[in-house]
Amino acid sequence: MSGETAEATALQVDDVYAFVERYGHLVLVGLLMVFMLWVRLLNYGVFRRDDGSVTFTAIDSWYHWRATDWMVENYPRSMPFEVYTGFPTGNYVGQFGTLFDHIVVTVAMVIGLGDPSQSDVQMAALIVVPILAVLVAIPVYLIAKKVAGGSRVAGLVAVIFLALSPGEFLRRSTAGQFQHHVAEVLFMAVALLAIIVALRVAEREKPIWELVEAREWEPLKEPATYSALAGVALCLYLWTWPPAVMFVAILGVFFAVHLCIEFLRGVSPDHVAFVGVISMVVPTLFMLVMLDVFTFTSETSFGLLQPTVSALVAIGCLFMAWLAREWDARDIERTYYPGAIVGIALGGLLVLWVAVPDLYSTLVGNFTSRIMPIGPSETGLTVQEVQPPDEFVARATREFGMGLYLFIIGLVLLVARPVMGERFRAEHTLVVVWSLFLLSMAMTQVRFWYYFVLPIAIVSGYTIGVAVDLIDVRLTDRVSDVGAYQVLAIVLVLTVLFVPFAPMVNDVNAINVGEQAGPSHDSILWEDANEFMAENTPEPGNLYGAGHDDELDYYERYSYPDDGNFEYPEGAYGVMSWWDYGHLITTQAERIPHSNPFQQHARSSSAYLQAPDEATANGVLDLIATGEDPRLDDTGGLTQEPPESVEGGDQMPYVMIDYKMVGSKFGAISQWTGPDPEVYSSPKPIDIGIEDQEETFVAANDEFYDTQVASLYLEDADGMENYRLVHETDRFAMVAGVATQQGGVPFWGTDLGIGWDEAAQHEPVIDQHRDEGMLYGGEYYEPHLASAVKTFERVEGATLDGQFDGIDVENATVEASLELETEPGRTFVYTQQAEIADDGGFSVTVPYATEETLGPEDGFTESTVTANGSYQVIVQDGETFYSSEVDVPEPAIYDGDEITVSDFEEIDFDDLIDDGADNATDENGDAGGDDDENGDADNGGENGDGNDADGADTNDE
Repeated sequence: MSGETAEATALQVDDVYAFVERYGHLVLVGLLMVFMLWVRLLNYGVFRRDDGSVTFTAIDSWYHWRATDWMVENYPRSMPFEVYTGFPTGNYVGQFGTLFDHIVVTVAMVIGLGDPSQSDVQMAALIVVPILAVLVAIPVYLIAKKVAGGSRVAGLVAVIFLALSPGEFLRRSTAGQFQHHVAEVLFMAVALLAIIVALRVAEREKPIWELVEAREWEPLKEPATYSALAGVALCLYLWTWPPAVMFVAILGVFFAVHLCIEFLRGVSPDHVAFVGVISMVVPTLFMLVMLDVFTFTSETSFGLLQPTVSALVAIGCLFMAWLAREWDARDIERTYYPGAIVGIALGGLLVLWVAVPDLYSTLVGNFTSRIMPIGPSETGLTVQEVQPPDEFVARATREFGMGLYLFIIGLVLLVARPVMGERFRAEHTLVVVWSLFLLSMAMTQVRFWYYFVLPIAIVSGYTIGVAVDLIDVRLTDRVSDVGAYQVLAIVLVLTVLFVPFAPMVNDVNAINVGEQAGPSHDSILWEDANEFMAENTPEPGNLYGAGHDDELDYYERYSYPDDGNFEYPEGAYGVMSWWDYGHLITTQAERIPHSNPFQQHARSSSAYLQAPDEATANGVLDLIATGEDPRLDDTGGLTQEPPESVEGGDQMPYVMIDYKMVGSKFGAISQWTGPDPEVYSSPKPIDIGIEDQEETFVAANDEFYDTQVASLYLEDADGMENYRLVHETDRFAMVAGVATQQGGVPFWGTDLGIGWDEAAQHEPVIDQHRDEGMLYGGEYYEPHLASAVKTFERVEGATLDGQFDGIDVENATVEASLELETEPGRTFVYTQQAEIADDGGFSVTVPYATEETLGPEDGFTESTVTANGSYQVIVQDGETFYSSEVDVPEPAIYDGDEITVSDFEEIDFDDLIDDGADNATDENGDAGGDDDENGDADNGGENGDGNDADGADTNDE
């Protein structure tokens, strides 16, 4: 090789090294961001349906779809008040329709060139969350780099942890996760970075009070600008998620701690206070502009809480800086200053407790339930994402590999910087305080693990950055210049970083999580039931032909009512179900649920579903109509007397129940009001199918089967006067007890994912094992087969009146029965019994019609459950039977009409059996069918396990 050629080659190699030196870290960060986006879009296609619709993961995603869909029609305005949820009051939905939804709609506007189609909005809803997740890498890189004194390795390692972590952050940022969680993470990281930059600038420029007094604005301009920008970043975060006020409170703790540190170091804390005051004044003013509700009690609303807390932090910074000056002027020992601050802070809380108790209770309540694992509520714990993690270290290892240990080491190194002779800056205090709070939050609630990835990544990056500095190796070092010990150290670092996330080592890895992303089971399961509601029930405002449906447009803008309670027009109505499904009813059915995943009206829904009889359940609805929040006492009775008559008591005509509500969610339902959840189950000997051996398992008891939710779902409203089944999905589930070593789980259920044709083949086996013992080789007991989702309607009921003379009235009974068939093809028999009066008269109230003549356009329901013939009314006098048939027109069940039954004919008991009437009565005069040993009818049923409410995201999540 000639000298010129060698020199040219050397120059080319130097150019490569120069490029790597200058841009290599950015290229690697860019590649990691591309990987993050690819992983999150792996299953994009499964959320786009063949019919052109879209579906989502997690229930809260559906309400963001509602907010976004509404905003497209009303752009750029957001929904101030929602009338399509929370009947009969409506609801302010503060944390929805916020900056996150504005971003999605704006992206849809760009895709659709100003006039987005439904498909454009759907695409935006699926891609915005993954894109926001990718953007988180930018502030994470910059924060880690700044905290590590400019180390690019620290920033790069932080992004590696962010990109490879298969935990909550990834799960909540895949396509289909249409929720604001990732936007929260992004804007928290941006706000944290902005505060760090402002502190750096203030530390350099040293703004002090004397400059303000002298009005020397030039040296104040730069720190004021960066502090104001930090305030703007906080505004974006608060606009995305109003409960971000907790981050403002964390910053308040940071400012208090670092102001004390600076003062103890003999440094004027004015520059830190300067940043604190300006950065907090901006969100104070912004949140006053955003103010929607004048209350301190809701952190999820744009209320008084956010501007008040921001103002308190600003005032606190100003006060601490003033006190430091007074402290010096009076020559008081500086070591007493932090104690004085703590005492003054406690005194301030005492003042708040006396003067503004609502603010005090909200602050303390959120601190104990969100930030510190010391005060979770029993009802709050029914939400899966609000529960604390079972095994903190094991979960952290799954999500972050060695990240938890690097995080702990990094915190120790940060705190020890002064001991090691390194400069301890404001950003170090900020990261330590912030990390400790997020650690506590992660220990408090599972949902905050999507936040926890930030301090894990940043502090772990700092730790590796320190280690690389000790190794003294740079990315641009030539191979020949690297020693053996450095190579071993590098291999060790790479092993710590990458091996725990490798697919061949860990089944739970980023690619695996991305591939498994899919629509929520509930959203698919409820589609058919909600489609029925949308097409077969009257429009809100037209119930019973009221004709006010034009007053409740789905896309109309409704102002926030003065008292928070919307005045619905005549003909509006609500749908009773458990709160988990409220958003699905709103968006898929465009009907108005009573309760929703905001947990609005959860207690009254619990009271209704747990009601021990039909009368109590109707009393709950009557109390709701009068504006009360009904509750049950320890015996299942109402804590207040329902009104004898109430206007609008029939404005909750529909009840929707799925297999989980009598299964895995029943425990959550029973937490809100009424008897102790343990009341609904009892030990019971079960034949395990091995040589007639029995084992004792906890099983559902009579108290459970008597509840309204079980009576409707398991018995198809058999024996009820005011409820009829109007629809069931052609997808069937099994509910049963599950055998465990601890004695069994009585409330459990599984979606079989099969239609009635296939489910009917399982029905005889399930019926056989309901009373006789274990099913499927000794795993399930007391099984029931039922449609996955059933819809019922509350009606007045038609009364069958008759007169029967010449019989022994003391021993005589009358029973009406009707065979019905559902749309999937399942048949069942409704029966109703009554006693005969002394004069031989009788009255039997029944809810089913024998002929369908009314429909949604008339203001009524087009039921998909039809009668196979007429009612058979049987009078039993000892061993003598008399029978008559009667038809019930549909208007009669709505108007409460009386229908005369006559022309009885004596029949033989054998004729009853031959005609199939054994389902109506047996030789003892009891309700027919194969009753179990508790006397419960066997035409349906389910049990479940635990309290599995979502949720959130619930979402969610």
